[in-house]
Amino acid sequence: MIEEDYKNGWRQHFPTYNFHDRDIALEEYKVAAKNLESEERVFLNASNVTLVASAALGSLLVGSSNQLISVFNDIIPPYIISLILLSIIIGFSFISLKYFADRQRAIVFAGRKVIILRRMLGLSYGQVQLLLPNWRVEGADQPLALKLFPGWLTYAAYPFWIISIISSSVVLFLCAYFVKQNPDVMPHELYLSSILSMGLAWFVASMLIFRVSLLDTHETSRLIFYKQLSRIIGLPLTQNIEYIIYRAKLACYETDRIKVTTRNIKKFLVFIEDKDFYSHSGISYKSLARIILGLMKIKPKSGGSTIVQQLTRTLFIQDLSKTKRRKLIELALAPWITSIFPKETILEIYISSVRFERGCFGVVEAMEYFWKEPVKNATNAQAFFLIERVSNIRSRLLVNKIIETARSARDQGIMDRSDLKSLINLYTEAVQNKKIIATEADLLKLVKGINA
Repeated sequence: MIEEDYKNGWRQHFPTYNFHDRDIALEEYKVAAKNLESEERVFLNASNVTLVASAALGSLLVGSSNQLISVFNDIIPPYIISLILLSIIIGFSFISLKYFADRQRAIVFAGRKVIILRRMLGLSYGQVQLLLPNWRVEGADQPLALKLFPGWLTYAAYPFWIISIISSSVVLFLCAYFVKQNPDVMPHELYLSSILSMGLAWFVASMLIFRVSLLDTHETSRLIFYKQLSRIIGLPLTQNIEYIIYRAKLACYETDRIKVTTRNIKKFLVFIEDKDFYSHSGISYKSLARIILGLMKIKPKSGGSTIVQQLTRTLFIQDLSKTKRRKLIELALAPWITSIFPKETILEIYISSVRFERGCFGVVEAMEYFWKEPVKNATNAQAFFLIERVSNIRSRLLVNKIIETARSARDQGIMDRSDLKSLINLYTEAVQNKKIIATEADLLKLVKGINA
């Protein structure tokens, strides 16, 4: 998983954290703080008004049912009256829930702006999180600590509970009234269960309306479901997914800022790790079939994780020891990743974020680890070398794998003789510098195998 801001040696460029006139930033901070206060006041006042309005509308609809039916008798059938009243309460509730979701978004965005400006001014609350919790605007050090949907039992959800409870009660009454007016609609023994089901259905629908209205930038209904699934199976994902994605994108910007070209690295990443990358939606069913056959001992065991699955593992899964459960979550999240990012962006995030070697996250760190400095435009040999080292946390020389892959690259015209010679030199140098663990016999076998 990507390390936090305090990771030793982590370097990132924050272009928005640079300004020429501090007074301008200070004035902007004051305006943002006032806007936040104003949005919170509007939210509170609207909550109070909605409580009164919902109760009044509910009482009006329930109390006026008989009068309306008597007024429109012989003009409009009673069941039509019930359906109209039902539509009114559902429409009112829908609009109210959307309104409060928009108000919550405004509050969170205003709070995030305050935090960004506070950081621009050099103010960080750092280690005093016991007094100022980092999930509140008063103590947060990074803006994405403020979530659009903080939870069902927080202030943001209070309007939802007011609206949904009152509207569900009205829906229950109107459904009961409708059934009473139309006794032939269903058997008598199903009255109670049907009425309760309608009330429950609207309550669940209102939950979905409110929650979906507060999805964050990369959040989807599918992701929410998989987060719940991961908790159920005992493999929770990282808490703040939006922040992790932000960090991953920032790593891409850093790679681009220091002008490291990743064209060759992308080519070898696809060739070595996932040849079908551009044709699947995050899951390779061929590889999945090989894994299943390996578990059934019909064929030798093999890896088979796609580039997208590997990225999911790096960014969002904290416990890598639970292999089977981890694979399940990887397979679940891979299509979500491909739905929110283009394929080229996935490759860029992968190259700038995944672990290349023990303690090296991202291609820039890997280059510095092996060659002391970033390489602006990696050669074929360097690109092959870097991608082959992905996730090799034991720093071993995988001789047979390297020989097989290098020969395949040569046969397909991706590498020529000079590239292979440079590749041998890179491995020899890394072993001599004790960056890779190998014996002389391993190196000799590697040289003979590649040159064969």
